[in-house]
Amino acid sequence: MRINRVEAAHTDRLYLRPGKIGNLTISNRLIRAATSETMANDDGSISPSLIDFYTSLAKGKAGLLISGHMYINQHGQYLPKQVGIHSDNNLPGLSSLTDAVHKHGGTIFAELSHAGSQCMMPNIQPIAPSVIPNAIFERMPKMMSIDDINLTIDGFGKAAKRAQQSGFDGIHIHSGNGYLLSEFNSPHANRRDDDWGGDRERRDKLLLSVYQRIRQEVGDNFPITARIGITDTIADGLEEVESLDRIKKLEAIGLDGVEVSYGVMSSYLQNIRPYVAVNPKRAFQDALFHRVLSQGSPEAYYRGFARSVKQCTQIPVILVGGIRTTETMNDLVSSGDTDFIAMARPFIREPDLPKQLIDGRTGLVDCVSCNMCLMHEGKDGLRCWRKQWGTMFYHAYCRFWRDRQR
Repeated sequence: MRINRVEAAHTDRLYLRPGKIGNLTISNRLIRAATSETMANDDGSISPSLIDFYTSLAKGKAGLLISGHMYINQHGQYLPKQVGIHSDNNLPGLSSLTDAVHKHGGTIFAELSHAGSQCMMPNIQPIAPSVIPNAIFERMPKMMSIDDINLTIDGFGKAAKRAQQSGFDGIHIHSGNGYLLSEFNSPHANRRDDDWGGDRERRDKLLLSVYQRIRQEVGDNFPITARIGITDTIADGLEEVESLDRIKKLEAIGLDGVEVSYGVMSSYLQNIRPYVAVNPKRAFQDALFHRVLSQGSPEAYYRGFARSVKQCTQIPVILVGGIRTTETMNDLVSSGDTDFIAMARPFIREPDLPKQLIDGRTGLVDCVSCNMCLMHEGKDGLRCWRKQWGTMFYHAYCRFWRDRQR
């Protein structure tokens, strides 16, 4: 029997095949990775614009949506207008959000987070494992007491229960990118000498305790995954071998999947690299004239981390970080280096990207990794600022006038 070109293409596009996380079947291997939205109400509750945002993503047919990071208690808030899952008062809005996603056939996990020393709320004193300036923002935190640690573990458990009650399909624990759990994992940020720090085993304790408390709250059959920083980007920081041992311990007690990333970082640009796969021709086509003489950043910059996890565990791996072509997507899955492909910025530019790929699109995504969206974090709602000239002019006004007046 002759196979037409569309059918033949589908045999190659492994990223469109179903996959499993725990007992949950995911319709394809494309995941919307978590990113801050700056679209919640002031009290952290769900706004109509957030429901519209996630409705658009659900219509786009990604196999899984991971929410933006939600703070598990007030001390853990990162920026204004971040979603909070710290209070039962927010349950109705959270339920409305998951209802909207499910109405359009989507699946969504709640990402639970505590900002730690990366808290940028001016009225909140940051807390962290040790009194070490935050590696990005240099805010000085207060050292967490044992009571603070126990309240944090309890906060993650209660937040997970709220997520389950409000209809989320799973939990994603944020233990990367310099937030609290990654700080406890890091010998740079965690210089305690008690039950919660001092060597690898004691640095393990908070993340394992948080996972176990969440599992206790949601039961054995509810999917739990985690974003885990594999190494730090700073001197005397976390090394890969320690993280791999930590992941193996989590796998042994039931973690259903791991997304790889950096831990403590000295710059967010290390995790959200600009101009991925933008060569001179692409730069000219997209009016990135300052990049016409430059080569873009390479794709899939966390691939080595994913490969290392796959080599020592059986746990499903989610790879995020600069994946911009369908050729790379297919190679990543066919090589066995990862099980799932996660993208953040491309979904901001094209919420319906998976649907386009299902319909036969191949090649480059539209996102050029310009990071305009990142520059508005905590100030304006999440959007792609390059799609219209009007928003690009407004971006320029914000960058060169409005934000300098604050």
